[in-house]
Amino acid sequence: MSDNAYQTNKVTVLLAGAGHDLVYYQMQQPILADQRFMIAGHAAQWSMFETNLNSLQPDLVIVQADIAPDPDTLIASLQKISAWQGIAIVVLSMAQKDFQGAFTKLDCVRGVFVAPVNWTEIIQAAYGAAMTSRASLNQAAPMQQAVSSYATSGSSAYITGTKRIAILSHAGGAGVSTIAENLAYELSVRLSVKTLLVSMGLPPAATPHLGLRYVPNLNEYFDRPGKSAFQAAIQRKENLEILLAPESSLEYMHILENSSRGTGEGSINGMLIDSEDGRYAAIVMDVPTTEDLWMMHSIIFANYALIVARPTLADLTAVRHTLTLLLTGLKSEKRLARESIYLVLNQTSERSSFTPRIFQEELSKVMGWAPPIAAILPFDVDITRAQDDGILPVTRSVVFAGGIRAIINTLFPQMEANITRPNGKKSILRLPRIRIT
Repeated sequence: MSDNAYQTNKVTVLLAGAGHDLVYYQMQQPILADQRFMIAGHAAQWSMFETNLNSLQPDLVIVQADIAPDPDTLIASLQKISAWQGIAIVVLSMAQKDFQGAFTKLDCVRGVFVAPVNWTEIIQAAYGAAMTSRASLNQAAPMQQAVSSYATSGSSAYITGTKRIAILSHAGGAGVSTIAENLAYELSVRLSVKTLLVSMGLPPAATPHLGLRYVPNLNEYFDRPGKSAFQAAIQRKENLEILLAPESSLEYMHILENSSRGTGEGSINGMLIDSEDGRYAAIVMDVPTTEDLWMMHSIIFANYALIVARPTLADLTAVRHTLTLLLTGLKSEKRLARESIYLVLNQTSERSSFTPRIFQEELSKVMGWAPPIAAILPFDVDITRAQDDGILPVTRSVVFAGGIRAIINTLFPQMEANITRPNGKKSILRLPRIRIT
């Protein structure tokens, strides 16, 4: 456990269990309003649990044992957390109750419960165990720092409702466009999820990256706002539908001027609302860095936000600014819920200034809270080379594709975004064909 975590009195916790509903609606709910905790990440599948455990190295792991292939495998994984003085609370099903003694023998396990359980009581017990462990470590030896890695993941089957995803950063060059474009492509082309990408930069980054033309663009819509004009502005990259901001600065500023009159028809927000008529499962917005109405209307429209950051001091400062905007800078009715905000750490390496855990802890010291990390993407020069060659990195880099699938698993936890072959390797090209319209 780090000195920073101790100073802020926050317990970083990884929540893990077999299924999205259990993790997000049963385990997470008692923690969301509890300021003593900082949720470092979630896991609803075993592959995701292993990755997040190694990458985030939380103070506390609360795990429902059904997530593991078998109890012995979970025991082997939990033994790793002793390396950073982490502790665990384990919840067993009735069928696994005979393993209670085996888990209790682990030094890192501070509580074993058998279902059915009261999750609020478990959270309280977990906090007490974490404080006891922290006090003991504080007296005995220096705290240990966390070590970062990268994340990959997967998930399970059907999508309902439209995910309106604003991908943004107040730091230039963080990789917002790269992540937005590849996330949209992975969803639409390789997973057959009906997706719209809105590239809002000046000029729009999707044009060179996806081999598009600058015309048609959103001028087609704003020249005659309304649902009937929407289709005229769309370009396509295979199954992916794309809206581009105009390349001309004058046309770009004209849209901003019209949007300053409100959020209805003829505004950027109005355009985004009209886009929902396309019955998309996902609308991915590549939001520009400049804090103008392209950004503000996107945030108002979004129901999820992915804040992209590199593990640097400058990007840490930028994330604090972005969180302040999302949580306090808008009218209360237009703010995103905390549980809809995630971090994506991009361009990480062993030489990065901040590990994922320390990055979250520094945020928490200032903000009193830090978003969970949806994905950790390592630095890879082949990503920019692929883009320069007109190739989407998600189709060329196994590690980068794994990071994009980790994001999908977080936002679409009921969809199978990752296939494990019998030999243990991940399949990239042979993905399930799920058509959602």
